[in-house]
Amino acid sequence: MLKNDSKGFSLLEVMIALIVATVALLGLASGQLKSLQYITNSFNYTVSIIEANNVIERIWPHLCELQQTNPSLYNDTDFRNYLSPQIDAYTLTLPANFSNDLQVEVTWQDKRLTDNLENRVVIIGTFPTLPDGCTS
Repeated sequence: MLKNDSKGFSLLEVMIALIVATVALLGLASGQLKSLQYITNSFNYTVSIIEANNVIERIWPHLCELQQTNPSLYNDTDFRNYLSPQIDAYTLTLPANFSNDLQVEVTWQDKRLTDNLENRVVIIGTFPTLPDGCTS
């Protein structure tokens, strides 16, 4: 009489364990990929906030001129190019005319995310009204 003292795993048990491990690892990889997509979108959001704040900061030295001596500077092509984002992946939208409550919108494209959320940041810069005869 032969005694079957099998000490180990059968091929079937190894294959089932391999399939379960593969499915689990694929799930983790999918979660990691989605996480990286959201991290990239978060990075774009942060950079667009910086770009919008840069526009507000670039207007400050010209505030007296925009408010009193040369309001048409705001619509000057060179001035608009001076205000444009430093990174081509971002699009800047400004109102047609300058006001002390200036709404700056920065948008970007992220085709990897399919959640139909808008990829944009809107910042409103509120400038003080400078006194007559201010110097720039």
